[in-house]
Amino acid sequence: MAFVAGPAVTAEWNCTRCGVTNRRLVAAGDRETMDRCVHCGLRHRVRQDERPVRWHAEAA
Repeated sequence: MAFVAGPAVTAEWNCTRCGVTNRRLVAAGDRETMDRCVHCGLRHRVRQDERPVRWHAEAA
């Protein structure tokens, strides 16, 4: 898990394989990150969406 120094926002996203809700702290201002599902381990590219907390995920 990466350490986020300074202001951060919560990126909440749903796994495209198993549907589990995942959360990750992302540095404020970042619009994209990579993360793995905590349940099935599938790697995702997670991008900021119009909603401030819920982000869009796609399998990487």
